[in-house]
Amino acid sequence: MATILASASPAATARIEWGPVIAGALVAAALGTIAIAFGGAVGLSLTSPWPNSGISLWSSLVFVGYWSVVVQIMSFAAGGYLAARLRSGVAMRGEHNRFDDGAHGLLMWAIGIIMMAILAAFGGTVAAGNASRIAAGGAAGAGAAMSGPSSSATAAINPSETATALLLRPVPGATPAPDAARGDDAALRADLARVFASVVRNRELTTRDRDYLAGIVSARTGATEADARQRVTEAVNEARDLEIRARDAADKARKASVIAGFTLAVGMLIGLVAACAAAVLGGTQRDEEVEVAIFGHRIW
Repeated sequence: MATILASASPAATARIEWGPVIAGALVAAALGTIAIAFGGAVGLSLTSPWPNSGISLWSSLVFVGYWSVVVQIMSFAAGGYLAARLRSGVAMRGEHNRFDDGAHGLLMWAIGIIMMAILAAFGGTVAAGNASRIAAGGAAGAGAAMSGPSSSATAAINPSETATALLLRPVPGATPAPDAARGDDAALRADLARVFASVVRNRELTTRDRDYLAGIVSARTGATEADARQRVTEAVNEARDLEIRARDAADKARKASVIAGFTLAVGMLIGLVAACAAAVLGGTQRDEEVEVAIFGHRIW
């Protein structure tokens, strides 16, 4: 008889109830996905690919960081509260029950993070990704603006090809070499691109390379020796400037990605605290049978 009573005791009830945990995680994932999609739309509406238009990169990062923290708090707090209110809470009473409620909030948070990651992998909008795309778009726009409308898309992002095009640009009124004397144009452009790549990498133009480039300019465009050397100097400076700007844009994108990643991680940890705190609150109101009402209307 004693054995039967022990088996029917409420203390034998499982301390972890997975139904409320999964329900809370589903709610948190759904709310988080909706909020992130809304924040992504607002963020994109505030930015622009045009120079000096829209908010700056760092302003967008502030918005992304603030919104990601708000999303974590809102979604996981709602999920943790729901997970605690749905569980029976008959296993233990007092502090032990509060611990169990907080543990349900923790489990809900862990499952919710996994659900959000899966949703993001299959097309969800991620705030850290928005920051990286904004920075990359700004870099591409800057490269296109520097290259001019007549340059190809590849030249806009390739300093060597841009400098080669500038070097071989015809001189108005000059007499260039005949087509038969030019040789293989593709091979020449490839050789010039290698020279400019070496100049950008080593940050130095040797006298031999300068004389070689000046000779090519004189032969191809009909420019005087002084004008040819001046064009070589301008082309080298242009290549270096484009390389510096490209590296600066890439560095900004890297910093933006790092900051967005740390912000997202901090937001998740804050979401964990919110989930556990909301779960404890929900468990307390469950045990005290507190009614949840909004504007005087009971919703729980």
